[in-house]
Amino acid sequence: MTSLDNLSLGELFTTGQAYLTELEETSLASIDPEYQAKVRDALSRLERANDLVRQLSIFSSNELLDDINTQDLRFLLIPVYLGDLTLKVTDPNRNRQSILETAKNYFDTFLSLCEEHQLMRSEDLRAYKNRQEGDNATIRLNAASQRQQKIEQYKREKATENQLKELRAQLNETDNAANDRDDMERDLVQAAIQLYIIKALQHLRAIDQELVMVKEMETMAEDRRRMVSGSQQDEPQPRDRRIPPPTWGRDKPLMNKQGKPLQPFVITNKRQQLKDQVFRPGHSLPTMTIDEYLQQEEERGNIIKGGGKSPPEKEEIDDNDHEALDADTMKKREWDEFTEANPRGWGNRGNKG
Repeated sequence: MTSLDNLSLGELFTTGQAYLTELEETSLASIDPEYQAKVRDALSRLERANDLVRQLSIFSSNELLDDINTQDLRFLLIPVYLGDLTLKVTDPNRNRQSILETAKNYFDTFLSLCEEHQLMRSEDLRAYKNRQEGDNATIRLNAASQRQQKIEQYKREKATENQLKELRAQLNETDNAANDRDDMERDLVQAAIQLYIIKALQHLRAIDQELVMVKEMETMAEDRRRMVSGSQQDEPQPRDRRIPPPTWGRDKPLMNKQGKPLQPFVITNKRQQLKDQVFRPGHSLPTMTIDEYLQQEEERGNIIKGGGKSPPEKEEIDDNDHEALDADTMKKREWDEFTEANPRGWGNRGNKG
């Protein structure tokens, strides 16, 4: 491939523009390596062209539309092309916020150039100024007004696209005179600038909304990283297995008179101890099964097997024993007389009468 340093400004612009058109019409997925390779190639060509425009000072701040020739006028589209291509980048090694900020700068540069050379329509200029001032005017608009603005903008975008198609079709005809062809090329560039002014404003609104979400997600990710880092610092360090068992050296003092340790000791992590007390179970866990408990109680003599003696059964009275029968009858009558004279609960009435 020819080195970019050997290409002229016009060649860099034309090839970069062709790559952008091909990317917009291709069926390749945006994450396809071939697609991303074309994005990088187009970016490198247009970035080189953008550097040449600045080095050659092609545009002056005091120039109006009529002061810029047709061949130079098309170079105003370089920043917006770069912004559009930057949004197509899907590099996993590059921060999404960085991509959005870079594209945003390109779109702002393009709109500033259009404002400087008085190429913006009044409604587009108003929308651009409102965004620079915090978009307070747009916030004051009700939903119906905002919807009407989007409908009008969409109609303008479609009308401008149709105008571009017609101008391209006319330029492809070979019987056009030189002057007519130059006029059509100039109309084509101006129509493209108007179309990309609309698209740049749309891109800036979308970028502002996405940046809010990206920054919130980054803040949440940073909070999670801090929480994980803090929890790892609070975890107890692994025990050094080279330390002798706790029974070693219990018959010796911990330190001598000079304060020198005579045996290993462990400084308790008070924070971890408090943490363990907070998160321990709120109930006592069982230390033995029910069968073990019953066996232990049986060994202590607290369990009686076989049960107690049953009350003796009442002996039946012989029908021929008249004295016993009379005595039993008298006993039952006395009990009946007693229950009649002393109803249930009578003794608990106290002084109630």
